[in-house]
Amino acid sequence: MILKILGNNGPFPAANGACSGYLLSSDSGKTRVLIDCGPGVLSRLMAEDCLETLDAVILTHLHYDHMSDMLPLQYALQFNPRKKALPVYAPEEPEAVADLLRRPCFDLWPAEDVTIGEMRVSFTAARHPVPTNAVRVECDGACFVFTGDTNEDALVELFCDGASLLLADCGLSEADHSFTAPHLSALLCGRLAERAGAKRLLLTHLNPKYDPMLLLDEARAAFPAAELAELGGVYYI
Repeated sequence: MILKILGNNGPFPAANGACSGYLLSSDSGKTRVLIDCGPGVLSRLMAEDCLETLDAVILTHLHYDHMSDMLPLQYALQFNPRKKALPVYAPEEPEAVADLLRRPCFDLWPAEDVTIGEMRVSFTAARHPVPTNAVRVECDGACFVFTGDTNEDALVELFCDGASLLLADCGLSEADHSFTAPHLSALLCGRLAERAGAKRLLLTHLNPKYDPMLLLDEARAAFPAAELAELGGVYYI
């Protein structure tokens, strides 16, 4: 599989940045799925020229930094109509936000295990203030896992087991983390990757208030091979 980072910030974008957005493609290029569509992601998605061929959008949850560009995406689809509505897999709450996605250009589906083209996709609930899912995609003999936004959770850790590439929510520094926080710290991302036996770790959901290199140092204390998810970066899984 091939992962392209269309957005790596949260809960707001850095200057010239973008929030959560990840384009995952099969090796053949016949299956392409967008995971999350936060502020700034749509402009980068347009550069991929894949509105007609995109197989689905998966929204880990309905906080605005993970889904707000779905709103202008509906306009893009009105002016560039697809033969079929775009499948969107997402939680059904908060209901007021979910209602914003009930448009003719979107075909809404619950976040349940599904096969999308060449990809086998599964979900598990994560720890966050609203219904949120971690996402696991198996394809081309490899396994990609995105934690979504979460704090420490035993089920999420099991879900990450053996990931070829783990994309983890690095929303906090260790100094700012607590048991009740809505995000992992950088150090906890490293520990998660180590305990899950992940082959690679990418840190994402980078809060612009932090120096990303300090977060990277924290993660590498537990998982020396940790990397930052670079905006526009392409990673082979």
